[in-house]
Amino acid sequence: MKTLIRNIGALVSGDIRRPILEGDSLLIRDGKIARVGDGLDDDADTVIDAKGTTVMPGLIDSHVHPVFGDFTPRQRTVDFIDSMMNGGVTTAISAGEVHLPGARGMSWGSRRSRSSRRRRMRTSGLAA
Repeated sequence: MKTLIRNIGALVSGDIRRPILEGDSLLIRDGKIARVGDGLDDDADTVIDAKGTTVMPGLIDSHVHPVFGDFTPRQRTVDFIDSMMNGGVTTAISAGEVHLPGARGMSWGSRRSRSSRRRRMRTSGLAA
């Protein structure tokens, strides 16, 4: 399956060394970017007119606290997910659930958890 996105105003790469790519078209084949260029006119299954908008990779929120099993209206979890998606966030990395039922003494704020987290960071080279 091929998808062609054309009439792109700006094409953001996600690479800090080369943040903006040259081209106004993007060809996607089987879910992966196959070509980027000007005026691509491939025989695609789907053609999307970007109408001069910016195309960019999805953003990553590297610190979220999901609430396990509590998608009730009171928590408004679905609203937060909706806001993230509308802001361009397509991936979220959990920083841990603070209120995990049945895990007494093992919250992220506990002494045991903090020391093991520091040890993992030193081992991985993330901490000085």
